[in-house]
Amino acid sequence: MRLAFVGAGNYATSMLLPHLEQRDGVVLSTVVTTTALSAANAQRKFGFAHATTDLDAVLGDPSIDAVFVVTRHSSHAELTRKALLAGKSVFVEKPLALTEDELAGVLAAVEESGNDRLQVGFNRRFAPLLREARTRFGARTGPASLRYLVNAGRLQHGSWYLQQGSEGSRFAGEGGHFIDTASWLLDADPVSVYAVAPAGNEDLQVVLRYPDGSTATLSYVTTGASGFPKETLDLVADGKVLKLDDFVRASVHFERTAGRKRWVSSRLPKARDKGQAAELAAFVKAVRTGGPMPVPLESLVATTAATLAVQACLAGGAPVTLSRAR
Repeated sequence: MRLAFVGAGNYATSMLLPHLEQRDGVVLSTVVTTTALSAANAQRKFGFAHATTDLDAVLGDPSIDAVFVVTRHSSHAELTRKALLAGKSVFVEKPLALTEDELAGVLAAVEESGNDRLQVGFNRRFAPLLREARTRFGARTGPASLRYLVNAGRLQHGSWYLQQGSEGSRFAGEGGHFIDTASWLLDADPVSVYAVAPAGNEDLQVVLRYPDGSTATLSYVTTGASGFPKETLDLVADGKVLKLDDFVRASVHFERTAGRKRWVSSRLPKARDKGQAAELAAFVKAVRTGGPMPVPLESLVATTAATLAVQACLAGGAPVTLSRAR
């Protein structure tokens, strides 16, 4: 399986390529960047066979099976669209799109080409700790309440994430992670979104409603203490509570009448596993075997639409109803 990387920034070189460079059956064929020097650096560090600044040559290379889009947010949708039209399987880091028009363009490329081999880097649903906790929690019969606190913190001065005019808001860039995780835990796509924000900062409260009456409340805050965990989550339903503590420990609590009190995971090392390795393994397997992609396209679209709806809520002050994609 031959891969091409478009972009070789910090996330690609720290969280993706280390999991791929030693994987059996995977060939790092070509790295594409905007400058020859950065392409050469990535080639030397990870052993790409080729380095170039010519994207069209890569997309036209029939030997390349999959393209990874790991560039700045504003280019994700257009690069994904081009790669799909070229017949490639595509792994694009979040967000898939920053506007509804960009999302429509990606879907138009899927329809035009018949190529729906797309994965967005929503890795948390693949985290082993969270997957085990979900299994321990078991099936549910009634609606659930989910609470997700994201202590995002402040960005360093000069970060390109602050370029909202071109790269979108912080939540537009990162919020899909948390919406996808909530939807995966609730096994459904949201049907409405409501968001409010206090004046003067980037803190958000987002309420998602699901078809069976379940709700997920996401608190995305930038004004918290830096020493507090980044991600804490509670899922409550049917007399059970699932608790996730920043991908370090998880627990499930049961009613006493269930015959058991709780399950608690062992504490993971400081290096948290947020699912990147398992996500990449699932993508590689799908491309190699031709099997289903790890996450259905409808779910990727629903998560992206819900993320985009947050800004519409903040602008209009009213809930946004989403179409039922599935």
